[in-house]
Amino acid sequence: MTVALGLVAASVVCHATWNLMAKRAAVGGTVFVAVWSVVASLIWAPLGIWTLVHAHVEAHSLWFLAGALVLHTGYYLVLQRGYAIGDLSVVYPVARGLGPVLTCLVAVPLFGEDPGLLGWAGTFALAISVAVLGKPRLSTIRPVLYALAVGVFVAAYTLWDKTAVAVLAPVLINWGTDTGRAIIFLPWLIRRRAEVRRVWTQHRFQVIGTAICSPLAYMLVLTAFKLAPVTLIAPLREVSVLLVVFLGAKLLGEKDMWRRLIAALGVVAGAAGVTLGRS
Repeated sequence: MTVALGLVAASVVCHATWNLMAKRAAVGGTVFVAVWSVVASLIWAPLGIWTLVHAHVEAHSLWFLAGALVLHTGYYLVLQRGYAIGDLSVVYPVARGLGPVLTCLVAVPLFGEDPGLLGWAGTFALAISVAVLGKPRLSTIRPVLYALAVGVFVAAYTLWDKTAVAVLAPVLINWGTDTGRAIIFLPWLIRRRAEVRRVWTQHRFQVIGTAICSPLAYMLVLTAFKLAPVTLIAPLREVSVLLVVFLGAKLLGEKDMWRRLIAALGVVAGAAGVTLGRS
């Protein structure tokens, strides 16, 4: 359990980092997602190929990879659109708040897991708290709608990948989906070479940083899934909203940092409830 919690903590830092980078490159839109996917497929290729050679991959497991490809791609595209029109500290908390609630609601009957009364209380306290962090004004309702859609994708790929790690190594899931997305987008990118050059010139650092941190963050979580229940790992990941709210205020000049940080204490309380509920 200690190892799993350490993996989640490292994942939180990586996850907050790449989301900050994605927000800074939000004007790149779909092109940014496609370009960093290509870069990620190349950066992680040695580890992915080594794992593929040494792992026993059965044909039926490719269905899990295909499903993950669809869900992860939808997640990245909708998230990037949300960042293009909304604050990082609005879109991210709302998306991450909805995810664990949906995950737990489905995980209990699907995997037979029981987080207990304290675990349920912690999960809902966590979700409510991160939603309050992203409480919108009327002028920011569209980003929140995108964030809600992202939350659905978060729950869907979390549950799907929880099953996938039983038959595929975490490295193969992440590298396989990034590579598949890169292959799908490559003809589209070739037709938009001018946009690709602009994104690469203006956001090279964000492209490379996201290509490293996004796969690393999720591979850490997928590994943690093999060591602990999904009803523990999924909610604890949401502690990243504390870091994201702080970074959004300090580095992007977003407002209401103190109000959101105070509300984010509910995230800590919720995460503690989930952990104690499993003990």
